[in-house]
Amino acid sequence: MKKLLATILLSLSSLEARSNQVIDDLLAKSDIIVSNIDYGIQAVGGFIVYAPNGGIAPDGTVQAGYISMDNMTAYNEALAAVANANFYSAQDYLYEQGNNALDNMSGSVDDFVSATLAIVTAIEVNRMAEVANESGSVADQEAIQAFIGGNDVDLTQEKISAYNQSLTDIESYGQDAAAYFAAGSNEDFLAEFENAADAYGESFLNATVAFDSASAILTLQWMNTTREFRGVEVDLSAYYKTADEYFAAGLASDFYTTGPTACGYDFSQCE
Repeated sequence: MKKLLATILLSLSSLEARSNQVIDDLLAKSDIIVSNIDYGIQAVGGFIVYAPNGGIAPDGTVQAGYISMDNMTAYNEALAAVANANFYSAQDYLYEQGNNALDNMSGSVDDFVSATLAIVTAIEVNRMAEVANESGSVADQEAIQAFIGGNDVDLTQEKISAYNQSLTDIESYGQDAAAYFAAGSNEDFLAEFENAADAYGESFLNATVAFDSASAILTLQWMNTTREFRGVEVDLSAYYKTADEYFAAGLASDFYTTGPTACGYDFSQCE
């Protein structure tokens, strides 16, 4: 847990710079046109230099500068493909929103760790009380007294409020992140979002998304001055896990196995 204070791995979901085929095609086709123009300029420069001085050009000198009709057509098609391309897709948008939610969740996890460490002595008090209860030993009972006297063990409303709030924030941000990644991985939902963007003539750069965990409805929409709903709602209820599944996954996670309930309040029981 101490090793995880500053880091949550955010793999599989990051948006990365990537090549785009329509841009690659435009680059290739425009390279040909630019090369023709460059040769044309060179040829004209040569005529300007040599023609007044009696230097005769061979037939076809300027042909390297010609732009063929095929190259013209290919270039225009590449231009149209770029003009009509969707560079920021529904999946890009949802994954970006998911990463933003994960960033917020990561901050809340840091808050949770700090809040837990502020009350972590309760774990040792519990352990020592269990030992004293089983042994009935006065020495074990007095050991609890010594620990209480030598450590900050009292719980305060401020500490508990910080602890509880961090858990609430983690759940909220975590639900949002999971919802955005779930919707972004569903081909049918993505098609609905893309079709809606085309129908409304909108870009996902101008979209907003929200998830209602109570109803399991994710809403992606575009705002407009008439307040008319322009968007898509999808049901994510099929993606829900049970609380037991969450606890089981958490029990096996590094976050738990390196935490104070597994390693002791001072982490001395783990390397």
